[in-house]
Amino acid sequence: MAEFQSLPSRIQDAAQSQFARNEQVRLCILGRSNLLSPDFVIITSNRVLVLDERSMGSLNASYANIRFNLPFPQITAIKLERRLKHLIFGQAYLEIEMGRNRYIVNNLNYGEAKRAMMLISLHIAP
Repeated sequence: MAEFQSLPSRIQDAAQSQFARNEQVRLCILGRSNLLSPDFVIITSNRVLVLDERSMGSLNASYANIRFNLPFPQITAIKLERRLKHLIFGQAYLEIEMGRNRYIVNNLNYGEAKRAMMLISLHIAP
């Protein structure tokens, strides 16, 4: 589990720009969408926010990218999945559904993914 204050400053700034006035960070975890850049998963009192850092072409400049911003009232389902490679490495992935759309956060630590799923499940309508 990561602490919000220990995330890169670009990620913190981009996340805080999405927060409502009284919104509080409940959980921060890291996933890996590819080998070198992690996904920063921030679960607040109102939403699931997933960000990553990207670079601009061949320049060494990077920026924070909001992969998805999912308010709890719009989430219809959440699943925790594990395939063979996840079992071997003690990982899992979260699949979050909003209507017809599916959002996947891959290669999360299994324990942290279970905790995130439980936290999100508490906030979505049955």
